[in-house]
Amino acid sequence: MYKKMIPLAFLGLFLAACAGEAETTTTSTSSESAVQTETAADPYAHLKAPELPKKEAGPKVEHEVVGKHYAMAYASTFESYYFFDDGRFMYTVNSDYVPSVMTGEWSAQGNKISFKPDAHYYGKPNGPVIPPCGSSCTHADYIMEMKSYSRAIDPIDIKEGQGEELPFEVYEHGLKSSDIHTFLRAKDSKRSSAEVSNRPLQPSELKNKSLEELRLMRNEVFAAYSYKFKDKALAAHFKAQGFKSHSSDVTAFLSPLEKDNIALIKQVETIKKEQTKH
Repeated sequence: MYKKMIPLAFLGLFLAACAGEAETTTTSTSSESAVQTETAADPYAHLKAPELPKKEAGPKVEHEVVGKHYAMAYASTFESYYFFDDGRFMYTVNSDYVPSVMTGEWSAQGNKISFKPDAHYYGKPNGPVIPPCGSSCTHADYIMEMKSYSRAIDPIDIKEGQGEELPFEVYEHGLKSSDIHTFLRAKDSKRSSAEVSNRPLQPSELKNKSLEELRLMRNEVFAAYSYKFKDKALAAHFKAQGFKSHSSDVTAFLSPLEKDNIALIKQVETIKKEQTKH
């Protein structure tokens, strides 16, 4: 059974990817692709906003679990199931620092809920153990990874839990959507530029910002995933904003929209840097 296999960290899900301060990164999140020839009228004219893929909304699912968080705790392990009306779920097993979240589709037959997972987001230890190390261990660093996932998650009975000794505690989860990236960040309330994660950016709104504003705007995405900044000034800035830092690489956690917006910001930065040379 999967839920006994992976200790992990949960809300505080943090960790952020190295494209953060990535002036030197080669991933698509901080693209260094060459900027096209500047036009005399507007050197930004060739830039385009990212395009969102079209999604067709399916019928809403009706069941008592929709909008609910079913939680169970035993020993030092915490299991949580989150249900959404689009038929998606999130399942987490938590220890102190390591995130492990599976997402996919759920279905119900009365009180029995079955799961069909399709993706697993988790932290891979990438550093020495921080003592003490008991039933679960904390490491000095993690690398965030995402893999397609098709192994079964055991079905649950929402009324029985695992018997009288381990019943579910039930809460309203208050999450607006089943978007996995919003769930993994869990730090958007601290952000001043959350639009980088929420909508396609327009070149026109970026070109009048300073290089420093663009740099902070771009790196705030990674701070929201708790990236460990190598740049001391960035590390101090985001620590002061209340962001945690546990991962040296969370590229795998970034959404396609975030990657595209970061690439656009980098293009604007490149043009501005060229302009300062003249």
